[in-house]
Amino acid sequence: MSANSNANANANAHDTTENALCDSVDPRIARSRAGVLQAATELLVEGGIRAVTVDAVAERSGVAKSTMYRHFPSRTDVLVEVLRHNWPTAHPDVPSGNFEASLRSLLRRLAAEMSNPDWGRILPALISLKNTNHDVHQLAETDRAHHLDQLRTVLDRGIAEGLVAPSTDVVTTMDLLVGPLILVVLDNDTDRLPRLVEEVADRYIASWGLSDAPLSSRDDDRSFSAS
Repeated sequence: MSANSNANANANAHDTTENALCDSVDPRIARSRAGVLQAATELLVEGGIRAVTVDAVAERSGVAKSTMYRHFPSRTDVLVEVLRHNWPTAHPDVPSGNFEASLRSLLRRLAAEMSNPDWGRILPALISLKNTNHDVHQLAETDRAHHLDQLRTVLDRGIAEGLVAPSTDVVTTMDLLVGPLILVVLDNDTDRLPRLVEEVADRYIASWGLSDAPLSSRDDDRSFSAS
């Protein structure tokens, strides 16, 4: 089973468990939990990770701190659940078409996932917690594994069409393609995403045609290797 299959299975298991719990919980408890998450999300968007304090969430949500602690044992637990609740939904299938068409479609989907302006304000919390909190790290790695699997399939089409070198590294390619999009999101300039996606795709596709040498020769000049 692939990393992506395991990741999706884990995510589905979490969603199923969470839905089952919600169905069995007193509606008043569900409302207070939802109110805490809504308040914490608003505070995170407005003021960043430091703004999400227990006192501030309690005041904004109207939920008593004692009730909050029954849902979330710590402030970090609140932040983790806010990230989980607001995480963009990834498209489950790889785009159809040839290499160029599927690459462009994949990048457009990624941009659409990141286009909510609030996500740009939540993203710094993800970056801050990713390397210190296991749950956030797992969320990020599951999402990354899913997108890497999709990009790997698209690159395989390019290799089969003779347009991409067989040793092309999928992780490096993902960083090259998605890095500019993340910077724009962090800069809260998501209106630029549609145009930037096309520019990134144009430049990446054109980069394979910069040399008249056959792919086997260009492959030797690449500084990165297959994973």
